[in-house]
Amino acid sequence: MIDLDQPPQYRTPPDGTSGRGWRRLATARALVLLVVGSLLAGAVLGGVATYLWWYKPLAASADQADQAERSAASVLLFAESGVLTVDKGQRRVRIDAQVTVVNAGPAQVNVLAVRVDQPGVTVLSPEKERQVAPGTAVPVDVVVEWKCTVAQPSALVASVSVETADEQLRTVSPVTLAGTPWIESRSSGCAQLR
Repeated sequence: MIDLDQPPQYRTPPDGTSGRGWRRLATARALVLLVVGSLLAGAVLGGVATYLWWYKPLAASADQADQAERSAASVLLFAESGVLTVDKGQRRVRIDAQVTVVNAGPAQVNVLAVRVDQPGVTVLSPEKERQVAPGTAVPVDVVVEWKCTVAQPSALVASVSVETADEQLRTVSPVTLAGTPWIESRSSGCAQLR
């Protein structure tokens, strides 16, 4: 018969020791293993979560920054004086000149073309490859056409077609073109038409 009002009574093992100590020890070992296992599982899950939410986007943004640096293109343009031709019939001035292209970016670029298309002025260069290392300059042949019937623009703004180090075609625009020699030539050429 089982009396529910009394604690259970255990038999003593044949060697005379209490059986409760082994049970307590086995329960304590299981509890320690459970705690250690939980800590390890938490560390693994925390590491995976940290990788997915913090490290992976950080690594991706670093890759994007590296790619952006490889594809960056920055150029400066300076006009050089040239040969002036006056077309009295069309009231136009043509200058065969050069523009100096300076690579102000971090990587080598291939300058393909320089263009200006503004009211009263057109600048065109032949399309060909010109490799420009960072910090160096290259002269580019251009044809400048000014219409004397249109007011002279206050500034020249160009677009430069380049191929970057990662072989991407880019148009760098707007690029301010320091065109003082051309503006002076236009003034003297258009003065001959009056």
